[in-house]
Amino acid sequence: MPNRHLFANKGGGSLRVVSAFFFCLSLMFAACRRDVPVEDYVLPDTVRLQSGDLAFRTGISKESRTVSTLDRSSLYTHVGMVVWNGDGWYVLHAVPNERAAKQEEDSVKLEPIGTFFRSDRAVNGGVYRYPVSPTDTLSLRHRGLALYHERHPLFDNLFDADDSTAFYCTELVCFLYQQVTGNDLSEGRRHNLPLYPNLIFCSDVFQNSRLEEVFAFER
Repeated sequence: MPNRHLFANKGGGSLRVVSAFFFCLSLMFAACRRDVPVEDYVLPDTVRLQSGDLAFRTGISKESRTVSTLDRSSLYTHVGMVVWNGDGWYVLHAVPNERAAKQEEDSVKLEPIGTFFRSDRAVNGGVYRYPVSPTDTLSLRHRGLALYHERHPLFDNLFDADDSTAFYCTELVCFLYQQVTGNDLSEGRRHNLPLYPNLIFCSDVFQNSRLEEVFAFER
């Protein structure tokens, strides 16, 4: 398995060059990909979700390709938290460049799980469960929905895990679990990149040994 700290112990200048190269490479691949039909994902009838489940995916966007390059030990590049929202299962997540309108700012989103796993957003995906009590399950749902409806936090473009006024994807799920259960989903694992120390990558959460697969798929 690739070392999750592959980029952490190099010189700062080399890291900037490597990061810039892979970012440009990801843009090239994104521009060259073929168009695919856009279809919401339909969950199998046998799947039983609960609020607090973690929804992971790997997409085809330039951001996803960049994360894949930097976090080569991870099966996925993005994560959100599943919540019941009255009329179905939704995913609460923080993602850049999926705005409904160009003039909007990137912010935390709440969307149906089928849309989260939509064909133009996920080449693979899965839902994984961290063991929590029924009380904590309800608290995760309540806190997640309250954060979305009452605060509408922006996407954390500074990638600062110590700032709870804005969030990136792993920061959001770790924040909610820390607030409700007192547990760190990442178990203290961190990555260090130029200008962005202490990043929480998807692999840092996915490597949690207490996560159990609910279902997974590939396209």
